[in-house]
This record gives sequence, structure tokens and C-alpha cells, in this order.
Amino acid sequence: MGWRTALAAAWRWRGEGADRPAMLAAGAGMALPTLLGALAGQLPLGLAVALGGLLAGSARTTGSFRDQARGLVLLFAAVACAAAAAVLVAGHGGWTDLSIVLLAGFAALLGGYSLPLAVATGRFLPFFAIALGLVEAEGDRLGLAALLVAGALWTSLLALALGSLFRALGWQPAAALREGASASAARQLRRWSASLKSLAGWQFALRLMPCLALAGLLRALFPEHHLLWIAITVALLCQRQPGRPSERTLQRAVGAALGVAATGLLLGRLLPGWALASLVALLAGLGPWLRAQSYLAYTAGMTPLVLLLLGRGQPVEAGPLADRLLATLIGAALVAAADATLARLLEGRSRGHP
Repeated sequence: MGWRTALAAAWRWRGEGADRPAMLAAGAGMALPTLLGALAGQLPLGLAVALGGLLAGSARTTGSFRDQARGLVLLFAAVACAAAAAVLVAGHGGWTDLSIVLLAGFAALLGGYSLPLAVATGRFLPFFAIALGLVEAEGDRLGLAALLVAGALWTSLLALALGSLFRALGWQPAAALREGASASAARQLRRWSASLKSLAGWQFALRLMPCLALAGLLRALFPEHHLLWIAITVALLCQRQPGRPSERTLQRAVGAALGVAATGLLLGRLLPGWALASLVALLAGLGPWLRAQSYLAYTAGMTPLVLLLLGRGQPVEAGPLADRLLATLIGAALVAAADATLARLLEGRSRGHP
């Protein structure tokens, strides 16, 4: 796929149906803690709980109760592991950046064992980077991690309850999602071990780790800027199976630019608690629907939400916004370069070994 084709595809709107229980769970699951925190005079705590629900709010509610529960368990496990890892590695300078690279590489390799682990590790990586940005600025890191996990649990249970209610009322398809027969653990282990004997089995880690290492180097060289966003962008964009050039990378870059512009308009001044809660409800509720329609639109909508949550409800200034836009573009460029480089390497090896 050439860049012109990727650019045209980036604006495509898929027109899929709305997952209404997921939208309601994400909106209410994140807005209610925000509102309660504002009313209690503890808005940062409420926003921390809302951030914990951010990842859990991306789960689908289609299929049977078992399908939904399985997906939510994976999401909750990803949030809990990401919060724990963020607490353990935050605040140690260069060792923190090295830990990010090593943890990401381990997660990339572990995800090759099975599809459920691929899903869980894929969700762990961006949430770990986001949680790290929050806990680095917090004194009570364990307490903050507990709030993140509590927010994920609350939103997960709300999604499960709403999905069950909609199915019971006939408003949501109840048929189980069909899956292929799962291999035994021994067979999966043999297949995974065999994959690690070839370059293809390492390709995700080999693309992800250098990008994160460069992100850490830039963060160390320019500590006065908000360049952890590079690692967040890399974690979001680096996919287990890359395209070249990556349509998703282009969508992320354009969507982030639009989202930063929207953030300047929406969050340039201090908002009352009820207005913040309403904005969180709107953006979070639209998230599951936008993700199904267009990753570009999803990124444009989620960028203000993430910045709001990380900013603890304070007005977002122009300097940090510019830093994060630049960091997004750098992260997207790193991922695109890594995808293209490894693709050429694999093609060369393939031609050399027919």
C-alpha cells in the first residue's frame, strides 16, 4: 500500500453499528467518578479512577455472557499489570526508560504464545505508558495504582451488567462469537518455541524495542519537555502484524493533530466539575463507537480525554500541547521507519532463501 492509498484509506468511515452498552458503560463508568470527585473536592482522585476505566471502556459487549466476561477479564488483567508495573519502575531516571524497553519486549514476545495473550499484551503496553506518566508525578503511587485498578474494575462490571441487560431485553445480539478450536497448552508452547527460532517470531519486539529506546533517549536529552508521549504513541501504533506504510500510523498522526487542536479549544481554561464530567461522559461514551468507525476519528476524540485525565482537571497550556503533538509525530515516524526497515529485511531474507 502506497502513501497516497494510505492517505485516502485513513479518512474512510466504516459505518458499523453502535455497541450501545459499551458506550453507556464507558461514558457512565468514567463520568461518575469524575463528578463525585469534583463534588467531594477531590477531583484528581476522581479523574484517576476515570483513567482506570479508560481501557476497560474499550471492551465489546457483543456475543454471549461468557464471551463478554472473558474479554473483560483480559482487560482488567492488563490494567492491573500495567498499574503495578508503572508503580515499580517510575521515578528511576534512565532505569525507568530501560525498564519500559525490556517490559515491552517481554510483552511482545509473550503475546506470541496465543491470541488471548496477544490481545492482553497489546492492551497492556499503551496503558502502562499512560499510567507511568501519571504515577511519576504522584507521591502516593500505591494509592494511585489502587484507584486505577478500582476504576477498571468498576467500568468492567458496569459493562458486564449493561451487556447482560441489553441481551435480556433483546436489544443486543446474544449469539456467542464463533472461535476456532483452541490448541492444547503443550501444542501452543511448541508452536511458540518454534516461532522464536525465526526472525518472524521476533519481528514485533524488534520493531517495538528500538522505538521505545529512542523515545527514552529523547526524553533523557530533553527532560523539560513532555516526551513520554512518544512512548505512548509507539505503544499504541506498533502493531503485532504491521502494514507498510501503516494506515493506522497515518491515522494516529492526523487524529492526534486534530485532537490537540480540539484540546486547546475545550481545555484552555478551568472548567467546573459538572462541565468536566459532562465532557468525560461525551468523549468516553463516543469512544467505542468512533473506534469501530475510524481510528482517525477515535484518536481525535480520545486525545482530549487522555490529556484531561492526565492533567488532573487543570487547564492545558500551549507548551505541553505542542510537546505532545511533536511527540506524537516523532512516535509515528519511529513506528513507520521500524515497520518499513524490518519489512525490507524480511523481504531480503525471503529472496535470499526461496
